[in-house]
Amino acid sequence: MKTKAFTLIELLVVIAIIAILAAILFPVFAQAKLAAKKTASLSNVKEVGLGEIMYQGDYDDYFVLFYDTGVVTAFNPATQKTSSVTLTWVNSIEPYIKNFGIFVDPAVGDTGGLVAGANSWLGSQAADVQYGYNYEFLSPFWSCAYSISRSSTAAAHPSNTVMFTTSQGYVQFPQYGSYASNAPGSWPFIAPAPHACIYYENPADGPLAAAVGVGSGNWSMNNPVNIGVVTANDRALKPYGGSLVVWVDGHAKFTNTSALAGDTDFTTATYNNGNAGATILGVSLSQTTAPSTYLWDLDGTINDLLL
Repeated sequence: MKTKAFTLIELLVVIAIIAILAAILFPVFAQAKLAAKKTASLSNVKEVGLGEIMYQGDYDDYFVLFYDTGVVTAFNPATQKTSSVTLTWVNSIEPYIKNFGIFVDPAVGDTGGLVAGANSWLGSQAADVQYGYNYEFLSPFWSCAYSISRSSTAAAHPSNTVMFTTSQGYVQFPQYGSYASNAPGSWPFIAPAPHACIYYENPADGPLAAAVGVGSGNWSMNNPVNIGVVTANDRALKPYGGSLVVWVDGHAKFTNTSALAGDTDFTTATYNNGNAGATILGVSLSQTTAPSTYLWDLDGTINDLLL
């Protein structure tokens, strides 16, 4: 009785076919996996928005405070010490959500364990979540000391006003998030304002920060490195090609960067120009009516940037 076996040529052909199929299918699987994470992240940011809306129901329709003056003490597992923590909007909204995992973008993950992992504590949960708040317009940061709450009833276009969006932390820690989302083009107006305050990466924060201290608080497509507290532009752009946004009216959708930076010179502005990046077009210190395609202002003005 004869047995039949593969010849060397047949075996090589089979291996070649398997390799070709793998080359075709692996990118498809990767895209499908990313699409699933994108859907999960969109669900997360929507839950954050719903938590905010429930909060408003208990507080006369006012947006949650971006930065609270309340200071508490909490144990930090990384340092094994008790430290003081200033509370943020995260701490105010979390009781309505009851799950810190919601604040983690699945495409990035909680690699440092700071939000829902082993190293999480009140301080990191207050600041390192991966969805940032449109604080400059919804809860302005007065003199970098405390926040002012604005009424959601002031929204001129609630379905076209950013409330929360995927966000990145500092350049040194791109895997982490930030509870702050800087509005594109806001820097030129805030910089001379006596009280309006904005987050940016200080060159003194570390060796990598020195390269991006300029322009790290604003948006610029031409910034050659990460943009610090980038709102939505950099870290979110890498996995998704855009950002996941929940709007003031509570609906959530994927939005590309060009749309989020609408009515600014984001695509042509350089990070090291006099404005540290983009500026809002068609608006000056004397003309405060913002264009309708600018998606960050609450009441159709940029008055909050001029405080």
